[in-house]
Amino acid sequence: MPVKVTRSRNGIWYAGGTVRCGEAVAHVPEYSTGSAERRVAEDIASRKQAAVFRDLFEGDQGRARRSTIAEALLAYTRRPGGVKDYDKARLDEFNEFLGHRPISEAIPAWGEWLATRAGHLKPTTVARSRATLQAALNHGAASLDIPAPKLPGVRGAGGTDRVIYLTPAEWDRLLAAYNPHAACPVLLLAYQGMRTQEALRLDWRHVSLARRTITIPAEGTKTGKGRTVPMHDRVDRLLFGMWHAAGKPDSGPVFLSARNTPYADTRGRDGGRQGGNPLARAHATACRAAGITGFRVHDWRHAWAVRLVMAGVDLLTVQRLGGWASVRMVQRYASVTAGHMAEAMRKIA
Repeated sequence: MPVKVTRSRNGIWYAGGTVRCGEAVAHVPEYSTGSAERRVAEDIASRKQAAVFRDLFEGDQGRARRSTIAEALLAYTRRPGGVKDYDKARLDEFNEFLGHRPISEAIPAWGEWLATRAGHLKPTTVARSRATLQAALNHGAASLDIPAPKLPGVRGAGGTDRVIYLTPAEWDRLLAAYNPHAACPVLLLAYQGMRTQEALRLDWRHVSLARRTITIPAEGTKTGKGRTVPMHDRVDRLLFGMWHAAGKPDSGPVFLSARNTPYADTRGRDGGRQGGNPLARAHATACRAAGITGFRVHDWRHAWAVRLVMAGVDLLTVQRLGGWASVRMVQRYASVTAGHMAEAMRKIA
């Protein structure tokens, strides 16, 4: 039975039926036409049948040509749980630049975005943008029941999961090389494994000197999950001294920039600028002074995790202290320490 008006309910006409195209068959469940006039309802049912027939005739590629990237992005942002603020900023840019393009043209559209917008970005930053767009395309395509295009990988971004190990001497030498202003927040990176923005935007409300704990609220984390961690002795001494020097505040930012203002949220939240690291310049200067090469600010987090594993801390505890989403994400540190131990064994005469 083709799609046609079936009955009137509460004054509104309903329609439904079956559409065939060769061997392909689509069942259209009964739905409200929204019209109380039978002639209008019949016209709506006819147009529905034509649209379903076109879908069957053209297949997945036809729907991909008619569906836009903007539709995929919208479906992704409306999924349960929504999206992070920093992802929303990326999605807004993609919507502005690529949204009008059909999903079937996602790959060339991505290439145009790379050529036009990504020239000044680092490969790792481009890779994060690609991952966000690919996730949106996957979700949107699934909701539209069409195949998701696979965007090409990003050259030069293969080192995003690298693990850097510092010897104890290098560790101490680099920490001593920071200027006094940067040395304070860096200590939390080195001894608490905190992400840069977690440290720079730490508030006194989340520091318990009595319990010697630091709480990172859910809205301040990359994973969206908060955590409370014990303080390392060196961090405890640092924060206790800063708290006294600041007049024992109950709230307010723990660390201030060189301009004596709160650090900008480079995750794109609170209207902040997305991308970049406020400690990058001071870190580069410290690395040159300490003779350390190839070590990024974020590598303190990796080096901290390696130290814990080498000290015998189990991976589940490392995951919880560092706020990683899963144990799988910290397993790489076990392989680094295994190599280190093998090297140590070879040195035994």
